[in-house]
Amino acid sequence: MVKLRKSFMGYLYLEGDVNELLSILRYIKDKKGRDTDDVRDSIRILENFDAFYETAKKKFKDYLAPQKSERDLILGNVVVDKIRLIKEGDVRRAIIVLDKRISEDFITNVLKELGISFG
Repeated sequence: MVKLRKSFMGYLYLEGDVNELLSILRYIKDKKGRDTDDVRDSIRILENFDAFYETAKKKFKDYLAPQKSERDLILGNVVVDKIRLIKEGDVRRAIIVLDKRISEDFITNVLKELGISFG
């Protein structure tokens, strides 16, 4: 199950297992036409979870910011604002903070199309 929440600042975020979040990002990239730098870099970060987790801990960073192109920022095509990697024993989880311009309807439709339960 993936948690879909809204922060008091208006940001939507997804929290869940790394594999589920990867499937969501790949679907957004391949089926929803959002093949942007931030989505590709977010997929790379989650695929290489252990390396990025260790690097973040060494640098005392809670969140990692994927690369974003200026063009995508201007056009409003950015999907991922930042990512937090969480390791609880052997369980690998992450929080994906979405860009403010991503609507809740867009994300709920993606989750429904993938058959992923959320709450």
